[in-house]
Order: sequence, then C-alpha cells, then structure tokens
Amino acid sequence: MSDRWSVLHLQQNDLQLTLLPGIGGRLWDVNFQGRSLLFQNKDLDGLEVDDTRLTYLPTRSPQFGFPLWGGEKTWIAPDASWVNGAPFPVLDSGAYQITSRSSTRIDMTSAVCPTSHLSVSRRITLTSAESWEIEHIVVNHGTSSRLTGIWSVMMLNTPTKVGVELEDPAFYPVFGSAEGMIATHGNGIVVDCNRQQEFKVGLPNPNGRTLIRCGSDTPLLMCSVPEPQKSDQFAHDYPFEVFNSADYAYCEAEWHSPARKLAPNETLSFRQTFRVLTDEDATQMRLGLTNNKEFLSCMS
Repeated sequence: MSDRWSVLHLQQNDLQLTLLPGIGGRLWDVNFQGRSLLFQNKDLDGLEVDDTRLTYLPTRSPQFGFPLWGGEKTWIAPDASWVNGAPFPVLDSGAYQITSRSSTRIDMTSAVCPTSHLSVSRRITLTSAESWEIEHIVVNHGTSSRLTGIWSVMMLNTPTKVGVELEDPAFYPVFGSAEGMIATHGNGIVVDCNRQQEFKVGLPNPNGRTLIRCGSDTPLLMCSVPEPQKSDQFAHDYPFEVFNSADYAYCEAEWHSPARKLAPNETLSFRQTFRVLTDEDATQMRLGLTNNKEFLSCMS
C-alpha cells in the first residue's frame, strides 16, 4: 500500500478520528465505542492513485465523473464552477501536506489547484472524548475574484437518519426521488436513508444544528455551524443538503458556508463542531426553536 493511503489517528477514550492526508486531506473515519460511522469505498481502498487518470478508477456510480473515495472532505461550491462535473482533483483527490501536528490536532494543506487557483487547509481538532472540530480554510491565489463557498461533505454509513429543526418544516428537491424517505415530525424534518435510492434535497438550517444517527444502536451526533444570517447567500441556495446513494450503502450530510466573491489573496473559513450526545443529553437540551420531543423520538 502506497504512502497515499497512510492514515493518522486522534483518539481520546471511546472516540477515534482517522485522517487520510494522501487522498484529499480527508477525515477518513469516525469511530465511537467501536462503531465506524463514515463510509469508505472498499472498491478503491489501497489502489495506486494516478492523479491524471482518476476517471479510470472503478465505480458503481458512472453518472458521477469522479472517484467516490469516502470519508469527509472539503469541496468548493458552486458545483457549476467545476470542470466536467467533477470536484477540482488537486483539492479532492490530491495529497495534502501535514503542516502541524499534536496529540489533539492535525493541520493539512493542499497544493494550489491550477484550475481554480484555490488552496484548501483543514484543521481537525479532538476537543474531548465526545467532540471534535473541523476548520476549513480556502485561499484564493489567483489574480481575479471568484465566487467561492466552502462545502463540507460527510459520507455516512447507512442506514442513517439526518434531522434538522425548522419553524416551518419544508425541504427542496434537487434531483431524484426522496419518496418514502423524508418526513415532517413536529418542528423537524427527518431524512431516513434506510435503502439505496438516489436523491438529493436542500434544507434550511436556521439554528445551525444538524442531528445524525447512524443505525439504531449508536448515539446521536450533532453538528453545529454558525447560524445563517438574513444577508447570507449560499452557492446551492440552502445551507444544508442531504444526498442518498442508489449504488453504495452511504448517504451524505453536506454543510455549506455562505458564499462570497473571494478576492485575490483573500481567505474564507468555516468551522464545524461535532458532539456525540447521549440520549439524556438530547432530551434535556433545547435543540433550538422548541424542546421538540416528537422530532427527537423520530431520530431514534
């Protein structure tokens, strides 16, 4: 196995984070109490990587012209700016350099993408035995401004439920059919990715918090991002999206930073805080708009 597949670990008690700098600086897995939460594509695991021939790698999803490696990574929004419908290869599949490392934190930085003239840095910090942070930093090394949004895409093993709390629950189809897999519960929307059926939906995320449960025997995972402001604009219209695959046993939770014109030498950053919740934590905390027992019960 080449150095591209060498992994690093951050661990405290029952929480272990696995990082894969050589393939897009990924957070390759989150393991809690012995249970792996993130999807890794076993069809690609360990293969030699030729950065000039990525489309020749095996895939069960030929509709997407790029390798579906797995894990969590930083993409650049909007996808309308991609070339041939694929995320910028240097940022998504290239090797990242480790720029700083401690027992609780690893910083990784990409090369500068020759197409977008952007670089991506990712700082992953283990903050406790139940929590971690991801900070995404994008720099424009070009000579002109470009519309840029940070797009964190986390590939989760299915079956998985993803929930957001909304004052006026609604979701917005992007493609495919989510029939039978998404529903309103009290003041929340729950996307139940329990089978392989391809769809993508956009969702508001007014309190900046998302709940995730991978299977029925794992604790709730909560991701917190800055609350959207009225002036914010998002490259895909909404701050959060859910994709479900028809070809592999995974779904994606996708968070967007506000998008803006990034001037030469300017930096854009976006921070996510993840926390494992016990059932007691979840029932005792006010998740945002209401103390919504119906919503929480449907996440179990």
